[in-house]
Amino acid sequence: MVAPTASSDTLITPPSPVHISQSTPKPTTTATDMDILSPAESPPPVVPKLVREASDITWQESLESKKCQVVLVRRRGRFRLLHQQQFKNSLLAGVGYLELANAGDFAANVWNQIPVPRFAAVLMGIGGVLALGMMLVAIHDFRLGWVNVKLLRAERDQLLRLRQYHSKNSELARLIDSRLGVGVREIGTEVIDRMVMDALMGFGSLLVGVGTLMAIGGANPRVFKASNLLSGYIGNGLAAIFGLVNAIWCGSLLHRFHVQDAAAFAQEPSDDIRRRLHTRFRRFQWHAGVNGLTGIVAGAASMVTAERWWGYVVLIPCIISFILCNYFWRKKLGYDRPVLAHTSATEIQVTSLIEDLQYVIVMQRALADPEHSLPQAIVRPDSLESILRFIIRENMLETYCEFLARDKSTRHILAAFPSLNASPGQITISLDTLFRLPPSHLKLILEHAKQFLQTTGVCIFTYRERHLLELLGYAICQDHQKATSTTQDDMIEHT
Repeated sequence: MVAPTASSDTLITPPSPVHISQSTPKPTTTATDMDILSPAESPPPVVPKLVREASDITWQESLESKKCQVVLVRRRGRFRLLHQQQFKNSLLAGVGYLELANAGDFAANVWNQIPVPRFAAVLMGIGGVLALGMMLVAIHDFRLGWVNVKLLRAERDQLLRLRQYHSKNSELARLIDSRLGVGVREIGTEVIDRMVMDALMGFGSLLVGVGTLMAIGGANPRVFKASNLLSGYIGNGLAAIFGLVNAIWCGSLLHRFHVQDAAAFAQEPSDDIRRRLHTRFRRFQWHAGVNGLTGIVAGAASMVTAERWWGYVVLIPCIISFILCNYFWRKKLGYDRPVLAHTSATEIQVTSLIEDLQYVIVMQRALADPEHSLPQAIVRPDSLESILRFIIRENMLETYCEFLARDKSTRHILAAFPSLNASPGQITISLDTLFRLPPSHLKLILEHAKQFLQTTGVCIFTYRERHLLELLGYAICQDHQKATSTTQDDMIEHT
């Protein structure tokens, strides 16, 4: 077993208790202020990061020297983000029903006869329209996935440049490697589990929908033949191709998280961290296993439905499984997170992954528990300036602005912001522009900001915990593999 050390050879540095007795104008705190959880719930030891300024996930990348403003644009009477700047858990719930859309040719394949029964023609119309409608959902989800991929690719290019610059700094290099490793999984999930699915199954829905509607006029021999091809092997064949590609990707994820889970168990950073890592990895494995198996079965069943009605019976549990997998991903696995923007190589500061993880766990519990408040040195609940600075410091301004634009009680406040001269439909939200609003608006924003922290704020820190657990798991795995390789080399030298 390899014990974690505090050397630069590993990112897994064991936290040590810290007692602070002084407070400064910056966000520091005392031991008394740290008592925001009951003794049974408080994760030992005291989190050192709570006594310093909060940083973004693993290094400071979004404070004074970074962009602390958000630009909104008016579209269709609503303010929306001009440009998405964060990786989003934006998978649409509707894409979970793509397999149901591909089963829209039920009536066309089962009552594949001339003349077409009237009730079957009605079912064909419903199934065809459903399949065509799902194509629009797939297109929208594909666009959202592509935005995420562009952000991840830009971040990856920046990380590679930083990795080359910091090649001699082993600790920072390993931290960047961890980000790069998790980024591969993120890009793979967005491309394969999302964009490829949307492209293949969305286009398949188009073919199935057109073929099903054509089946209504099947009295024409040419229309009959074209309908059979579109709603039969061609349309359903795309779902089978996706099932095969998806199964290969899911198999790689199963292996990836099995190896990381074993490494985390061997290194034993702490009981609480190990339990959280194990839960996270098991959820990934469960999703990958069920999703991959469902795709294979659904693809095979789709091909059978071209000639056999009982193929739809097999599709029923597959449709339910796809819907549940979609829900499970959005609620238990996916996350929003800031991406590394264009940052100077000298601006990056390293913090311990475990320390960051403990920090976000404490923060989400404190924000969610109405009986406790955050330490006064971190944020003062009755001070709008303190809350807004906390939101900016924690890189939540973009999400907060979206929250302002969505809420009916605050949506009208955005009209009070001055528009940009070059673009009358755009407004810029920053700390300065917020404080220029009338006092009546500021009072409403204070209550709204408190609500934001207790709801969306908790979700943001939950998302960051998920991301940090994956970063930590990858780092542990890399450290474990290096230690194992070193041990094996030493044994070979001694023999």
